[in-house]
Parts: sequence; C-alpha cells; structure tokens
Amino acid sequence: LDGINYDRTSGKEGERRAAAFLEKKLTEYGVAHTRYDVRAYLSWPIRAEVTVPGDSGWPPKAVTAAFGVSTPPGGLTAELWWIPEDLPDDAPLAAEARGRIVVARGLVSPDSVLRAQLAGAAAILHVNNADILHEMIATTIWGAPTTESAERIPRIPVVSIGRSDGEKLKAAAGKGASTIRLVTEVQKGWTSIPLVVADVKGGSADFVLVATHLDAWYEGMTDTGGTVASILEMARVLQKSQKDLKRGVRFAWWPGHSFGRYAGSGWYVDHFWADLDAHAVAYTNLDGSGRRGSVMDGVYARGWPGIGEYSREFVTTKLKKALPPVSTRLFRPGRDSDSAFQGIGVPEFNVGLPGPPREHPDMTSGRVNYWHTAQDTLDKIDLKALVLDTQYRVAQLYDLAAMPVLPLKVAPIAAQYEQAILDLQKAAGARFDLAPALTAAQALGAAAEKLDAAPRPREPAKQAALNALLVRLTHRLNSALYTKAGRFDQDPAAELPFLPVLARAREL
Repeated sequence: LDGINYDRTSGKEGERRAAAFLEKKLTEYGVAHTRYDVRAYLSWPIRAEVTVPGDSGWPPKAVTAAFGVSTPPGGLTAELWWIPEDLPDDAPLAAEARGRIVVARGLVSPDSVLRAQLAGAAAILHVNNADILHEMIATTIWGAPTTESAERIPRIPVVSIGRSDGEKLKAAAGKGASTIRLVTEVQKGWTSIPLVVADVKGGSADFVLVATHLDAWYEGMTDTGGTVASILEMARVLQKSQKDLKRGVRFAWWPGHSFGRYAGSGWYVDHFWADLDAHAVAYTNLDGSGRRGSVMDGVYARGWPGIGEYSREFVTTKLKKALPPVSTRLFRPGRDSDSAFQGIGVPEFNVGLPGPPREHPDMTSGRVNYWHTAQDTLDKIDLKALVLDTQYRVAQLYDLAAMPVLPLKVAPIAAQYEQAILDLQKAAGARFDLAPALTAAQALGAAAEKLDAAPRPREPAKQAALNALLVRLTHRLNSALYTKAGRFDQDPAAELPFLPVLARAREL
C-alpha cells in the first residue's frame, strides 16, 4: 500500500510509477508478467463554476465530469429546466429542455448526460443527494471511441453541485432567478497508459482472470489501492502452489478505468479476444475491498447464473459460513466495473468481506462518502479487513484453479432465458409471438439439466474436452442473454434489458 500511496490519475506520472512498482514486485516474486503500452482516449476534469446572476454572495461549490465539454471562456448562460421528479429515468425529456440547462437529481451518469444531449439541452446540472461532490465520468462509450460510437461522445457541459446548494438554487428559481452561468474546463486527448498483466501458469492453457484497476481519483486507497495490493499478494501466494493448478490464474491491473471508461480492459479484450474466448473460464474484478467498517464476521458469495452456485457452495462448504436464501429473481449484470468481457460471455464471480453497513459513519445516502474524492486516503483502509478479504478470495481462486473439472453449470443460464422470454411475452401480449423462442429455451433447459447431472469423467482427456465444452457453452449463452452488441463489440456503459436483441418487443 505504501508503494502506491500517491495520486494515480490515469495517463499521468503516478499511474506509470505504480505500474513500475508492480513490475518490480512481480519480478521479486518470480511471477511471469508483461507490461503493455495502451493507446487510450482519456479525459481529465479541471474545474467548474456556477454563478447566479445578481447574487454575488452565493457561489455554489461545483465539479465537472470527465468527458464533459468545456464552456467558452466567458461561460454559458441559460435558463434552468428541472426534470420532473415523477419522470422515469429512461423517458425522453420534454421539448422545454431544448436550449436550457437541464437540472437532474442524483449523481452524474452517462445515461442522464446522453438523455439531456438528445433533448437538445445546452448543459446538464446534477444536484447530488448529499453535499459531498464525487468525481464522475459522463460518457457512455466503453473504452476507445469507434467510428460507430463516436457520435455519443458528450457534446454538452456537465456540472455537479451538492444537495444544499441545489435547494438554494431551486428557491432562487422560485423567486424568478431562473438563469445561471456555468463555466467548465475539461481536457481530453489520446495518450499512452501502462497495463501490467501477470500469469501464474497452470497445467493447461485455460485461466481464471483476476483484475482490479490501477488508476484512481487522487490517492484512491480504497478505490482501489487496497485491491491493487490484494491481487499482487494473491499472485505471490499462488505462484508457490503452481504445481497444484490444473489451469492458470491471470492477473491484470487495468489503467484508464476512471478517466477512459474502462479503457484498459476494453483494449485488452480487443487485442486478446481469441485467447479469452477459448481459455478464460471465469472473471473476478475487485473494487473497494478492505474499507474500514467492513463486516468482519460476514461473507458474501456472488456470481452470474452458472457460476454463482459454485461461489455459494464454496462459502458454505469450504469457508463454513452461512448465507441467506438464494434469490429466484432474474439476474442482470451491470455495465460497469471493468466488466469488459460480457460480449465474449466470460462468467463473473467473487466471494469477499461485506463493506461498511449503511449505518456506518462513513456512509452517506447509501454510499461511501469519501468515494471518488480526495479524502479516499490510507486511513480509510482496515488492514485486518483487507487481509481477511484477500484470504477468502485467494482460497477460492486456488480451489477453482486446482479442480480437474470446472464447476460451471448450464441449467441456471437456461432458466434465465426461459424466465426472460416469459416476461417479454407477457409485456408484448398478442403483438409478438415468442413461442418459438420459448420452446427453444425449454429444450435448452432440458438438455442442460442432463449435462449438469451427468457424472464427471476421470480421464484427463475427457475432463479437458468437457471443460472446453462448458467454456464454449457458457460464453455463447451469456453473450446473447446479456449483450446487444454481441461478441465483437462493447455495449454502452448503460443499463440494458435481458435478451436485449429481443427486448424491443416490450414496446409493441
């Protein structure tokens, strides 16, 4: 932790220094590793100002967002338009938004910025749910822009203010002060960022992918200095048990997470697609482990259907911990947290120590109050919590890498297909016939039940063949269930429905 305790803004000296530190330690540990120089399109927010004409005594504290737009030097002055509180988050904005500064509630999100832009807004001003201002990123583009996605690069200024200032602004608007001036300064550009990847080799070309992000807002010691150190320790420990591993464990420290919308992991999937598709059996991404106030006597087990069942079984049988009942709801992975492998369909999993509960003093409005701020410093790390979390995770990695046959299941994925199609059919009614798709999903489910229940082979060649089949099946099924762009592109960093290629049937 001491070795990376400095500003690690992506594309800057701190990030490069941290990558060099990782290379030094991996060399000491005897872990094979490679450093790639990734060309990435990044953005750095510089400053923001909000002024209410005629009210010189009240300058709200404000921040702008990465990939927002810089205003002209004199700023942008326009009328305010408040998004109605009862308007759904996915509903288009009214014509009144055109040419005005749209005021939205909550943290900046790429969805909200794009919605305001599509409505012709002059800018968007977010009023946070608390008075803490968190650094954010405004683009929906995952990684480097392409000729198809570049039109979604934000074209309007983006500003955040705190809740108290938002209430004052609304009160001033009620008195007739409905015009404000915004000043924003944001830098953007192409640069080179360092990606360090380490391999603890196993008995086959298959591997479990384990990652966190190297860059941070400021020192970012919980987001994610703690997990940078955690997976480095996992690599050191697993290297000593290499002879036991049936498959390898690959570690990656992604750059460009906070300043390039997952630029590092996006670059990696583009450049190593074939290897990932053939050999990446599962993916776990760490972010935020070891925060002070973590629940030391608790544990969680997560994972996509098909691998989440293994996470739960590992916790109850190997860690001997109780877990709450299994949820039967449809599972939809988020489009965030360097989850860049959804198009390929690599299933995600993890176990770990729960973070601070909502009532902890570090929590405000359900969020860690120092997250994405300059206050995310070393004192926010609880070393005992970080060590215990690392022990849980490295134990599961060893278990997953050492077992002869993968614990992947297909029936839980098939069940998600069937339920998603039933929900779509109910929404579409008689306007669209999903019966053929439902029949196919039910046939898949029946075949999957047989496969999951079949005895596992003992011969190494048959074990390898079954493992390859499970990887191929889970990749293909997950990709269609969760992505619209498919296996060779990235969906936007935004919420998507299940079976997104079919989901527009709801609109009928």
